[in-house]
Amino acid sequence: MEAYQGVEISAKDLLVRYGPTIALDKLSVEISSGIIGLLGPNGAGKSTFIKSLLGLVDPKSGFVKVRGLDPRSDFVKVRDLIGYMPEHDCLINDLNAVRLVSYMGQISGVTSASAIQRAHEVLDFVNLGEERYRKIASYSTGMKQRVKLAQALAHDPPLLLLDEPTNGMDPDGREEMLSLISDIGRTGKTVLLSSHVLDEVQQICGYVTIIYQGRLRSEGSIEDLTRGKEGRFRVEVRGKSNDLKVFRKDLESRYEIVSTQAKSERFEMIIDGLKNRNDLLKLAGIKKVQVRSIRRGRPGLEEAFLETIGDN
Repeated sequence: MEAYQGVEISAKDLLVRYGPTIALDKLSVEISSGIIGLLGPNGAGKSTFIKSLLGLVDPKSGFVKVRGLDPRSDFVKVRDLIGYMPEHDCLINDLNAVRLVSYMGQISGVTSASAIQRAHEVLDFVNLGEERYRKIASYSTGMKQRVKLAQALAHDPPLLLLDEPTNGMDPDGREEMLSLISDIGRTGKTVLLSSHVLDEVQQICGYVTIIYQGRLRSEGSIEDLTRGKEGRFRVEVRGKSNDLKVFRKDLESRYEIVSTQAKSERFEMIIDGLKNRNDLLKLAGIKKVQVRSIRRGRPGLEEAFLETIGDN
């Protein structure tokens, strides 16, 4: 399947209410191809946005489009384009994996024979080939997550919506799932990954969209969002507790303290507004503390995310 050249997903002034509660507050966003992270705290509107893409909610105003199609009026065409892996349990425990995945393929319009063949292919891809005939009820949490990914791939859609795909998995299972998602991205499919594990998003996503209180708060490449600000430095300092307290108080009067991690007779902080490292070194000497390291303060995605949504 050739890569789509336009905008994969778009929303304009999308307003969705649940009674008096506003879930999406005139959300406007455009999402292009790649592996895209969809971020936001609980209640931010991420799940409602995904449901809007699936045509499962009725907006009060505005619109959402999937490859230029309206999920409400072009429901069948849009669902052909989308593979959906929900966060909640959606599996039929009395079926084995082959029957479930082929069944989901047939629901999406694949013929019976082709759906069975496709089920074997995607189960091999998610490394469940040897367990494909076991009942899903006997699967571990990690195996169930991989079946959920397999059923999303059953009809070979160009766009995947993955809602918390590593939920409940152990560290090894998480790494395997992230590797599978990366492999999918390299095939040219677009993946919208909703996750609260920001380290995972930073590991595999090229672009991030941050939603908060139903609105777009920030978006951009991982590189841009985590680029260090001019004058931002990460400083590690050691010394006696009282000396460290005095040193920090002096720093607070001169610079903006972004964050601090303190331990016994040591702390690490990120500060903004430092123009000359020597100024900090001189101050440390006066206050009788030792600067163990000072380096450009490139934030992680978590820090960039928290800065975006503020103290909330």
